[in-house]
Amino acid sequence: MTLNKISLLLIAALSLGGCEQFAKIGGEPFVTKNPLNLPYADQQEYVSACYNADTTTRTQIAVVASKACKEPGSQVKFFAHDMILNTCPVLTKARVTYLCIAPKQ
Repeated sequence: MTLNKISLLLIAALSLGGCEQFAKIGGEPFVTKNPLNLPYADQQEYVSACYNADTTTRTQIAVVASKACKEPGSQVKFFAHDMILNTCPVLTKARVTYLCIAPKQ
């Protein structure tokens, strides 16, 4: 490939990457599979969500996760975060795992 073609491809790739945040590519966060080998004790419940780190806020992710907890009105507490070898699609590659905390009776 000539230098001009390589330059054009590079400019096109960078332009598309810059449009990602503007175009909201990746969509809203959504619940996914939990990581393997989480420590379970005393009926602990975990919820994991995939999200696009460039277009999603912590609050948006926490709302999605708390709605996925089995106990209505549960709060969520951050437990883990990963971006490599998870089940999330490429445009929403980040995964966060929360611990569900049931409301006190």
